[in-house]
Amino acid sequence: MRLAIISDIHANFTALSALDEVLHQADLTVCLGDMTGYYCQPNEVCDSLRHSGALCLRGNHDHYALTETPERVPESVKWGVEFTRQHLSAENRAWLETLSPMKTEIFGGFSALLVHGAPWDALEAYLYADNPRLVELERLNYDLVAFGQTHHALLRDGRPILLNPGAVGQSRDGTAEACAALLDTETRAVELIRRRYDPQPVMALARGRGAGDWITKHLV
Repeated sequence: MRLAIISDIHANFTALSALDEVLHQADLTVCLGDMTGYYCQPNEVCDSLRHSGALCLRGNHDHYALTETPERVPESVKWGVEFTRQHLSAENRAWLETLSPMKTEIFGGFSALLVHGAPWDALEAYLYADNPRLVELERLNYDLVAFGQTHHALLRDGRPILLNPGAVGQSRDGTAEACAALLDTETRAVELIRRRYDPQPVMALARGRGAGDWITKHLV
């Protein structure tokens, strides 16, 4: 089985569309959360994932849109969450409410732990490459532990495979690059993928809705 694993789209449908060819190669798309936040196309992103039958988790930005925003977050986070609250359709809100930030799955005998942040804090934890707690994941009895949140790709082979596919909508490994991973559950081969896209429409749409100068960060 071929899995397309993505994360952190952040209402950037332009970036998600850049991955169409990659996602079509897979038997199933897995999104590790944060479909919404930062940018201005939460419905386009959610509609696309829902209609494709993707397996999705709830990220912290999705959670804030459904509940409340912590006080100590950047203005860009507050702006994106408020935009989502004001524009998200009733259908997509109901769909997000069904999602959890962590779940286990079996893909034809291939076991996976899927989480937005980390197993000990599924919504808010950040597992960067230098985090000493990554060793705790290596002791888990799964074929794959996949996580998002950091917007940085990470791949460590072994059992389990440790994988962060990077961010679709706001990569912090490179500007205006939509990131994904393709994983073959039979061969255990993983390919990290990046696709360039034009960020100008993303920024223009956000600026037209009142976004501040922060909108250029990580896009140009």
